[in-house]
Amino acid sequence: MAEPFRTVTPAGTEILIEPLPHVRSCAVGFWVRRGSRHEGPAEEGLAHFLEHTVFKGTESFPTPDELAAATDRLGGHVDAFTGKEVACFYGKVLSDQLPDLVHLLGELVTSPRFDADELARERGVILEEIAQSEDQPDDWVSELFYGAFWEGTPLAHPILGRRDQVAGYGPAEVRTFFDHTYRAPNLVITAAGAVDPQGFLALLAPILDRLPQGAARESSLPIRTRPFLSNVPRKDLQQANLVMGFPGPGHRSPDRAAAHLLSHVLGGGMASRLFMELRERRGLCYQVGSYLSPYADTGALQISASCAPAQLRELVSRTMAECARIRATGVAPDELERAQLQARTGLVFSQESSSSRMFSLANQAIQQGRLQTLDEQVAEIAAVTPDDLLRVAQNLLDPAQLGLSVLGTRKGTDVRAKDLVA
Repeated sequence: MAEPFRTVTPAGTEILIEPLPHVRSCAVGFWVRRGSRHEGPAEEGLAHFLEHTVFKGTESFPTPDELAAATDRLGGHVDAFTGKEVACFYGKVLSDQLPDLVHLLGELVTSPRFDADELARERGVILEEIAQSEDQPDDWVSELFYGAFWEGTPLAHPILGRRDQVAGYGPAEVRTFFDHTYRAPNLVITAAGAVDPQGFLALLAPILDRLPQGAARESSLPIRTRPFLSNVPRKDLQQANLVMGFPGPGHRSPDRAAAHLLSHVLGGGMASRLFMELRERRGLCYQVGSYLSPYADTGALQISASCAPAQLRELVSRTMAECARIRATGVAPDELERAQLQARTGLVFSQESSSSRMFSLANQAIQQGRLQTLDEQVAEIAAVTPDDLLRVAQNLLDPAQLGLSVLGTRKGTDVRAKDLVA
């Protein structure tokens, strides 16, 4: 496998290309280093709003119909998403369609039209998306958690935005956000598969020439977490849904590998502590899991579950007891070995398609600031010891720093502060 090609343009756009001679497809991503956390107080939801509306017409494809037809002619797929810290426009096609894919993605990030009538129609679609999220309890309880855990900081912004603000967005607001965000230094372009680096750079040249130069503003607000306990009743739900979380490491923390493995031991599989205790032994829930949500300068180790309201308080107290036990005694060597095998397996699987390699390049460049070989990533996982997990557990699983959101409680089933004491 050839080493990835990396270059940075004089204007600051980073380009990463990994040729994969054994495949006939190619995947390309245009990544903007700006997401919902980079929105100002009057801009909540604009990063996501913009991601939708660039598909409503560009200079080369003036109408949604023309853009949709151009996408279908590629024969592969094109999509986009917005996160807390990035927005991404990407596609995967056969190698002979690469020039058309690059042209289309370049149009989206440099030449959207923002027609007022089309934006009005898409605004209605986004409002429906917000309503759908509110109807899905696992989505909504997560939004409640983020809003309280990072209250007063940009990480509390819901990616979809708030209904009242989104309802007022039009061409002026979207254009202003686009102009100060979609700039050369904020863009990372990644490609993997049947791609020739020099040929790919030639395809990018006219797109790079259209990118505005100069960096966009940075958020200066400090990011901090706060402990909280929130019970939100919903009579229309059969189950109570919860998200609890502890402050976790950011992307570049030296403890990131240990924290990921700790999360797996705690709730990452069928043999995990929480799955065995809460579902298999106690029958308190159908699903429970833990996961790490890292960001540039902070993060959260989160636990999610759903159960009958009458069993909620016991589920929470037993979860806290398991966290206390792992803080006190650490993990067994065989638990760590299983977690390391799962992590290594996931890494190897992620090398086996052009799209997963493209995503991996971008994530490493944006999150880590450097590229690691597969061997380096595996070695980082293998280097974690039981003592490392004990130290990280004692640092992270601190009940004094816990945030807990519950959605769907009934009278008498609210979680109380004493339930959080193991």
